[in-house]
Amino acid sequence: MLQPKIQRDAWRAAARQGRDPDNALGHGPLRRRQCLRLAAAGMLAATAGLVLPRLASAADLPHLMVGYGAGGGADHVARLVADSLAADGFPVLVENRPGAAGLVALQAVLRAQAGRPMLLLGTVGSVSIAPLLSQHAADAERLHPVAVIASTPHVLLTSGAAPAGVAPVAELHAWLEHARQQPGQLAFASLGIHSSAHLVGELMCRQAGADMAHIPYSGSARALTDLQGGHIAMLISTLQAALPLLRQGRARALAVTGERRSPLAPSIPTFAEAGIGGMVQSAWYGLLAAPGMPRSHYDGLAERLQRLLQGRPALRQRLRQDGAEPLALSGAAAAAYLAAQREMWRAVIGQVRSRLE
Repeated sequence: MLQPKIQRDAWRAAARQGRDPDNALGHGPLRRRQCLRLAAAGMLAATAGLVLPRLASAADLPHLMVGYGAGGGADHVARLVADSLAADGFPVLVENRPGAAGLVALQAVLRAQAGRPMLLLGTVGSVSIAPLLSQHAADAERLHPVAVIASTPHVLLTSGAAPAGVAPVAELHAWLEHARQQPGQLAFASLGIHSSAHLVGELMCRQAGADMAHIPYSGSARALTDLQGGHIAMLISTLQAALPLLRQGRARALAVTGERRSPLAPSIPTFAEAGIGGMVQSAWYGLLAAPGMPRSHYDGLAERLQRLLQGRPALRQRLRQDGAEPLALSGAAAAAYLAAQREMWRAVIGQVRSRLE
């Protein structure tokens, strides 16, 4: 804490320079948000009859690191879970560390000091795929699976008016036939190089015998905007990211991954219905604990999350509204799920590796 005179001088100097005086004192928007979260955590603990240690700063709270920007699918899931945990008397601080397709946040959690309560909002890209393609993510297996929260399928999108009398499956076949007849002339976009959407797009091309170029974006927001504007013809996205546009009629879905149609969008046919096999891959969201986090801590958190995900209809409904199907897997079940995901994506990469190089 600055002494009063130093504080006043710093405030006046910042004001003269046209800067935000609160930022100069460390009381800017981020700091104010952290203080509000700490105050809310204290009130929640008091109303729940809990006794928590005195929190000197936001750093004393368990941190939930998100490797993507605020407002995206991963961030939304993280904040839904954080709100539910806080209401249950276990406040956590969500911290966005976007960059390198989730690897910045992954590395921050891997480097967490022993005993520090640090969690990662794990995704299919940063935990299932990146370790298979990047040495920088190879240590992801040191993380402790806590819970798998939800999953969402991938969807092939296009925009504009639907051809009169043409069903989505027939339209998909027309696009693929065009790509076979004119190799490399058509392109599909995805949510980033080596993202799950990118791999799904490459697998679609392989399974259908089509040759398309790939247009990578650095996230869903710009990609969906360009799709609506007609700047790209096709986009592989997660259903979670695309669902708002689909509901508003601002994009059209031709096919969805999965063994069966998604209950979140039952009108969209599967790739299997279009005769394209092997397209069952989904994206997932989960919580993983830092390597140095005591087992008793993350085991207790796993039990708490299991209870919340199974016993809180409002949380499950919010996830479904956002286009994610709740899974509620914790402990050994979560670890088995993530191991199976790793092997599934290993097989996909083996099939499309020549297109990734």
